[in-house]
Amino acid sequence: MTTNLVVSGNNGMRIPVKVNPNMSILNVLELACTKMKVDYNNYDLKYHNKILDSTSILRFSNIANNAILELVPTTKSKLKSIVVIWLQLEDGLRLSGEFTPDQNLWEVVQSILKDKVINYESPTIIYTRIEIIGKDKLQNKTLKDLGLINGKALLRFLNKKELVEQAHVYVPAERKPKIEEKYNILENSSINQLSNIPELKQQLFEKNEGCTNFEVLKEQQFLKKDIIEKSVVDNTHVKNEEAVTKLSNEDLNNFKASIKYLDERETLLFNIMDGTSVIYKDEEDDFFEPTIRDVTLVFRDLKNYRSQLDDGQLCTNAMKELEKTQNQLNILHKYKKCIVRIHFPDRLVLQSVFKPTDSIGDVTNFIRKYLINESMDFHLFTAPPKTILKEKKTLLEYKCVPSAMIHFSSEIEGGYLKPGVLENIVSANQASIAAYLVSKERKNNEINTNTENIGIIQDPHDRRHVKEEQKIKPKWFKFK
Repeated sequence: MTTNLVVSGNNGMRIPVKVNPNMSILNVLELACTKMKVDYNNYDLKYHNKILDSTSILRFSNIANNAILELVPTTKSKLKSIVVIWLQLEDGLRLSGEFTPDQNLWEVVQSILKDKVINYESPTIIYTRIEIIGKDKLQNKTLKDLGLINGKALLRFLNKKELVEQAHVYVPAERKPKIEEKYNILENSSINQLSNIPELKQQLFEKNEGCTNFEVLKEQQFLKKDIIEKSVVDNTHVKNEEAVTKLSNEDLNNFKASIKYLDERETLLFNIMDGTSVIYKDEEDDFFEPTIRDVTLVFRDLKNYRSQLDDGQLCTNAMKELEKTQNQLNILHKYKKCIVRIHFPDRLVLQSVFKPTDSIGDVTNFIRKYLINESMDFHLFTAPPKTILKEKKTLLEYKCVPSAMIHFSSEIEGGYLKPGVLENIVSANQASIAAYLVSKERKNNEINTNTENIGIIQDPHDRRHVKEEQKIKPKWFKFK
């Protein structure tokens, strides 16, 4: 960091100047001109054939230590003018005022905040990386000391006490307690399980013959840990099965009959900030550590990708278009419906069911039915990255199948949907169950088509017909 500079004058005189990173170029100019006994208003500082801005801070001027600055006559007069100061408070509020460069920072604060200054025990102003803490320091620091002699500037004002720390004193960090929630949940049940399994006991004693007490205890700890982990996995599996079986087919059918859709597209309206929505819990650090299975899967995928690059043939544009068309046909064959959620800026979500071949224009016309002003201008986009959807293209072309999240954007602010539509708002859980019913219906259709195809292949008459055709010998075949 810059601590020493050399200023070269017109007569070849070189003056060393001690500085600190928080000084402005104007302060450096004043110090040099004071030693040379000249008026600083008539000069500028030049570094690498570039005139330095007098309002900039030395820390951000990219000047090396022991650098040589040239003192050159100025082309512009440094007349003091009004400085516009914006004061940003802790709550984000910004207040402004006009001041002269000779006024100190405490006068600036008092003029802008007036009686509210009493609420600050330790008033602090932050400008770039310069912190002025305390009333006394604010009174001794002027706008000119910060390099502010004209233009505009933003100062942050907050309550901040000055930290008093001893240098070169080592303070050891506090030890964090070990978290063993996973093992403490089923500790009692696992101990009982260990005492009730004679096979594990016998196995333990057979392994521990001729071992020391330390090895015996260590083996017992490993066995106990394995049993606890197995019991945790079993219990979580049981809980998941219970959660799935809570909603039977009858419950889902009753729910579908009881819910009131807005139209024949099974449209629902819900609030994304609904309190009944699912609360997600952050995963533990162990979840992000790769296991042996994860590494093997990644290695397998890389190996397959490498083999595809080595053995794959070069594709022309026609072949790529053919492959793209084939993928779209496969998606059309697999998905007959797609779920689209339109997110409005006021956190309301309109969920509906469309066909993959429906265009964005169809979605736009569908949304207009529920708007207060049906003729308002708006556009739809997906993110990230933000892609504005064109009305002529289909949902399939924008990869909105089998489900998509589309955002609504308009220059008009405020309510968008009709009051009658807002009366039929449902919870986020009900909308999720409705979306699950659509996907379940698709899966059932896939299972039915697969069973029909299997039944056709496994027809005994067809098998016999195939065998009879295989027995027929060609006319040209002659066995000698």
